[in-house]
Amino acid sequence: MGAAILGIDIKLRGNSGPAIHASSTQDGRPVYAEWSAEKAVAEGLKVSPWVYSAVGKIASGVASVPLVLERAAGDTWVPEPGHELQRLLCRPNPFMARQDMQERWAHHMLLAGNAVWWLNIVGGQPVEMWPILPDQVRPIASRTEFVSGYKWQVTPTEARILPVEQVAHWMFVDPANPRWGLAPLQAAAAAVDMDLAAARWNRAVLMNDGKPPLAVFLDAALSADRMKQARDLIREQVDGGNIRKTLVLGGASKAQPLSLSATDLDFLNGRRFSREEIAAVFGVPPILLSFGEAATFSNLDAAKAILWEDRIVPLLDDLCQGLEGTFFPYWGLTSDGWRIRPDLSGVRALQANIKTEAEVGKLRAETFKVLTDGGVPPNMAAAAAGVPLEKIPGGDEPRAAPAPTFTQAKSRPPPMQRKAAEDGDVAERLSRMDAWIEEARKKVAELLLEQGSAVASAYAAGDPWEEALTLDDWQALLEAVHTAVIEAEGSLAYTALLKNIASTGGGGTFDVLADGVVEWVKAHVGENIRYIDETTREVLRREIAAGVEAGESARDIAKRLRGVHEDWAGWRAERIARTELAVSFGHAHLASAQQITEEYGVDMVKTWVATGDSRTRDAHAAMDGETVPLSEPFSNGEMTSGTEVNCRCAVVFAPAQKSLSGVKVAKIN
Repeated sequence: MGAAILGIDIKLRGNSGPAIHASSTQDGRPVYAEWSAEKAVAEGLKVSPWVYSAVGKIASGVASVPLVLERAAGDTWVPEPGHELQRLLCRPNPFMARQDMQERWAHHMLLAGNAVWWLNIVGGQPVEMWPILPDQVRPIASRTEFVSGYKWQVTPTEARILPVEQVAHWMFVDPANPRWGLAPLQAAAAAVDMDLAAARWNRAVLMNDGKPPLAVFLDAALSADRMKQARDLIREQVDGGNIRKTLVLGGASKAQPLSLSATDLDFLNGRRFSREEIAAVFGVPPILLSFGEAATFSNLDAAKAILWEDRIVPLLDDLCQGLEGTFFPYWGLTSDGWRIRPDLSGVRALQANIKTEAEVGKLRAETFKVLTDGGVPPNMAAAAAGVPLEKIPGGDEPRAAPAPTFTQAKSRPPPMQRKAAEDGDVAERLSRMDAWIEEARKKVAELLLEQGSAVASAYAAGDPWEEALTLDDWQALLEAVHTAVIEAEGSLAYTALLKNIASTGGGGTFDVLADGVVEWVKAHVGENIRYIDETTREVLRREIAAGVEAGESARDIAKRLRGVHEDWAGWRAERIARTELAVSFGHAHLASAQQITEEYGVDMVKTWVATGDSRTRDAHAAMDGETVPLSEPFSNGEMTSGTEVNCRCAVVFAPAQKSLSGVKVAKIN
């Protein structure tokens, strides 16, 4: 038995033999596939408007989403834009951008059921990745390794065997073939064939529809003169505006229809049904394939959200999972500490759902607080409010309701809190840091207010508001802050360390212009201001979209934007200042220790000092007292403290237990 689908003869198995053969029959051989991606393109994508539209919408959605490599940092995930893998994701090869690779990936998956990338390995790591046409490559089955390699038919006369390590392979599940995927278009092939046949039939009818629908004949045969008269009469009646009007020829004796009936010509319902079948297979709401009379702005927005949630986002997750499994081993990355995530923040079709989820989460949190403040046990309150909270030990006991208090205005976070028995030098260092944070906070708040005023004015005037957010102001401010802090704190740290290793205190000075310090400032500031700018633009876009959705005027939306910056001048200015000063202090002490090591040849060690209060990250608290050589990172992979947002830890430096000629070396307990 067989069936012709999209012009392909598909052999159907009968009951006489097993549907799935054991893998031993294919061991060492390329896996045969009965589906041709080339014909799927020629006889499906290029000729069916429904297939082209469905595949195009999914592929363009997949291509529009950037992929971000992130590293776990405590309870948060931090982007790693400088990592080699991130650069490879952004620029896969010299001829294709990220969007090109992802769009081709989606086309291959939807039309062929498989997507295959070849990795160009240089020096043990991928430096390029290239898409391969699915028809040109087949996995080689193996009983011991499942897949021992891939046969790549480069040309009709040239074939290459690619090792598994050089191939990234994604596929849709085919229950009958564990090594090669099932194309969605293959399941929709019969609907495509039916739709194309209906279109061809309708086209033929329209081309031949100049004939009249009805002719009336005489009883007797016509003479030559009467035939000429009838011919002239026919021409007169079917020319111009008489097309499709009934012909009357002489004395009527019978009438015979010459055209199809309305039932015969009713192809629209058939094509509509085919469209819905094809849309269902690809997971695209039918209303997005044909904006007919049923389309409204409301149901179009809902359909777009469904398309993203049910089809595009799962495809992106599949893509990211495959990339992690293929590329992480080359850099020694693990799934518990690293991930590749699709950045969906710019997808407008999902913003309404994200906003709704945030509002629901906020409402649940408020309900949980009201219940617990009223004395309801936390575990019971969490279950009642729908808060996904793990059971708290002792959380089944009721708590006394707190005494009523007056509402206080929102204030800045408290200054650095330290352990009671903190070392005097560390306490002094943190006191200096608090003073620097306050000065930096004022400067950051001023800049945020200035940009808020400029953005609001530009939006109200109808000018591009993005141009008011320049990076130059942030670059100048943060470079000045870091340089001043590193010069001042580095000098103090240098002097203190020198006294620790030499009884005379030495005669050197800290050089803020030394190799590495200036470069670090420029690199750190250049990277951080991009994050600050991206966050600012993303929040402002959401505020503008919310204002437009609420029907606000340009002046009202401008007030929104100004209000956001006024709010930022408080808590965000504090966060930026505290984060920047923490990393600046950490690098100042690290640079001073490195300079002393180079100048005096002293081997030094560094010790992590955690804050030790309730706000300390668990990972940092566990590192308290950890001591490593100066040139080696701590167990969290960092060289010093302050590299994470709001980190309040410190690192102290001291000489190792080693003697140096003419220098008295302190001992580390």
